[in-house]
Amino acid sequence: MPVEIDESQARALLDGLTVKQVEVLDRLVLHRTTKEIARDLEIAPNTVDQRIAGVREKWGTANRKETARRYARLRDLCGKNTYGFSRVDDPPAIPENLLQDMPDQPHFVLSDTVSLGRLPEWLEDFRSEEGPAGLEALDRKFGRMGRLVAIVLLTMLMAIILATSLAVADALERLI
Repeated sequence: MPVEIDESQARALLDGLTVKQVEVLDRLVLHRTTKEIARDLEIAPNTVDQRIAGVREKWGTANRKETARRYARLRDLCGKNTYGFSRVDDPPAIPENLLQDMPDQPHFVLSDTVSLGRLPEWLEDFRSEEGPAGLEALDRKFGRMGRLVAIVLLTMLMAIILATSLAVADALERLI
């Protein structure tokens, strides 16, 4: 390969490659081993080596490293990057509505979210026109002790379900 190469020559060299050789070279540029490339492409390691050898023969490169460097240089000259990623991505544009100030309260409440619509009948008692709904309404009615009792009860319920499922699994195992 001459020292100075232009874009048309680089394109011609890249167009001379098969799709399968490009798949291997894309991974070779990322410093993957033959086994890793073979696993990624679900082919034999020997096939990976054959594809690299085919490119080396076309380009007259001495080894894998030189082949990978030449491939990366050709891709850069053509304005292409491996796997379609650019070297430096532009930062994504941030929508204006995300640049708003954070709320004064550090606590998250359900009223911070989109409206829940109609609540189930059993929760209608906890809803007030100006007050919160859902967990906040339950906290208002029963307080923090109510939440603590609910957590303990739910934990006990999960333990009972686990013990029951283990007992059923043990009984099924004895039947088999």
